[in-house]
Amino acid sequence: MKTTNALLLLAAYLNSTAAFALQLKYFDIRGAAETSRIIFALGEESYTDVRYKIDQATFQSPEFNEAKENGDLKLNLNRAPVLVTPEGKTIGQSKAIERYLARRFGLMGKTPEEEGMIDCIAEHCRDVKDAARQKGFSKFTRNKTDEEKAEARKEWFESDMPTMLMKIEEAVKETSDADGYSFGATTTYGDVAIWALLRDCFPADAEDTTKAAEKCVVLNAIADQIQSHPGVAKYLAERPDSLW
Repeated sequence: MKTTNALLLLAAYLNSTAAFALQLKYFDIRGAAETSRIIFALGEESYTDVRYKIDQATFQSPEFNEAKENGDLKLNLNRAPVLVTPEGKTIGQSKAIERYLARRFGLMGKTPEEEGMIDCIAEHCRDVKDAARQKGFSKFTRNKTDEEKAEARKEWFESDMPTMLMKIEEAVKETSDADGYSFGATTTYGDVAIWALLRDCFPADAEDTTKAAEKCVVLNAIADQIQSHPGVAKYLAERPDSLW
């Protein structure tokens, strides 16, 4: 009888703990939520990782549709990801979620000025991703032939991306106080953004990205530092396989 009561109390405690944990809601892919998951791994705070399953045949997600119908995603214009705080507040927009978590876990510096400089590094990385999309060589590009996309891809990885990365490399040299860190001598949101840019790209782009960044000694050291963090390494080893 005592054992049964103890188990019931334990179950009640675990349920109450889950109810007050942060919830990250997104599809069962890496996509726009993966950087936030990495920040969680750095912060080492438990959270509920809600993943909407995607039917690989139809690319539809009944769970996502249900969440929209229930109003779970209303504050993010019926899009994912969203982050639900322990107080029940919903935060949308992937970058807003990343910055909220980075502040929560002390990854945005100690002053408004430091936060601005760290955020600047992250925005440099976003510029690179935006430029890649605008180059128009992904399989989702509709207005180019395969030959045109191949040429655009070659130009991006052999010229455009290395040039942009070297500019970030030189900028980070001005803000880094130690090898493996983009600002000061502690892990920041800027480091996570660099890791995501260089190490968490599409598998088909991984080799070309590595080659494009081969001369960026500082940036590679930062990406390696994030990758080797015990919490991040554990998450990467255990994270589910996904479409992208």
